[in-house]
Amino acid sequence: CGQAGYEPTSEPGPWSVAWTVAGHCSGSIGPTGAPSFDPVNSVGACPGEWVAGDHTSYEEGDMVSVSVSDTPIRKIAYRCNSWPLSGFCGQFAPNVHGGDQGWTLAGSCDGSIGPTSSPSFDALTVVGDGCPREWSATTTDYEAGDLVALEVSESPIRSIVYQCREWPNSGYCGQGSGFKPATQYGELAWTLKGSCTGTIAPTASPATYTGVCTFNQCVMVDSPQSCTAGSAGCSCSSGQTQTASCVRTIQVRTCTDQPVDTWSNSKSYATDDVVRRGTRRFKCREWPNFLWCSMAAYQPELVDGIWTNAWREDGECLP
Repeated sequence: CGQAGYEPTSEPGPWSVAWTVAGHCSGSIGPTGAPSFDPVNSVGACPGEWVAGDHTSYEEGDMVSVSVSDTPIRKIAYRCNSWPLSGFCGQFAPNVHGGDQGWTLAGSCDGSIGPTSSPSFDALTVVGDGCPREWSATTTDYEAGDLVALEVSESPIRSIVYQCREWPNSGYCGQGSGFKPATQYGELAWTLKGSCTGTIAPTASPATYTGVCTFNQCVMVDSPQSCTAGSAGCSCSSGQTQTASCVRTIQVRTCTDQPVDTWSNSKSYATDDVVRRGTRRFKCREWPNFLWCSMAAYQPELVDGIWTNAWREDGECLP
């Protein structure tokens, strides 16, 4: 409709592709009064003006205003739609083509929203006697049940406590800023637990296990065996002189005592391998379950979980 060559005329032409004849008229439309803003549909004071951003700039329920008149100043308020449409809120202004994907008209507004007092944490349960360690995008070993703090105010200092969800969601907790608490996808990994102040008092270093804990590891190894010249697998063929060098390679089972270490993602585990968690021992299961023993999601825990598909309990290490 706005392209040159398609402007409507009284003659047939390409304009009919863009325009439809609505009827005829004469004279001109008289001036109208100032637009009327029904106070019933007002949201009160105006929220901040919309500002361009990306898919993380606005969240579900956020409100913005758009100016529709300079004299007098009139504004319309819009509310950001629920996820996943909320991802469009920072990409399209409410009053442009595409804006209705992210925004819903909330009503008219007047003036501006006055300053509010410091945020109230009364509605949140205080967690513990201090704040756990700050969430970090570089920490990759978060586990189910781990607590982190997220600072939401610098003056005064206020922090929110989140807990890493149970498996399988716990796998997201250590995957960086994409799953940071209080962000678009953070709820897949973290659960809001409450607020906190201060820091948790330092604890003594955990006691390192100093006992001797071993298991009998058996493997098949190649071993030479004397053989008769010409026999199957023998290095000497039929007709050759029988000597001590006539040997074949066979596999024999060899067992040695190995230390029981904690589970490590740098090792490859096989059936009957043993690891420990503290002083509790765990033995890797038989084929095909042993294929899970080397996967982090199946490392042994002190509480029941999917790890039992790969490992079985194997007693205690002696003090």
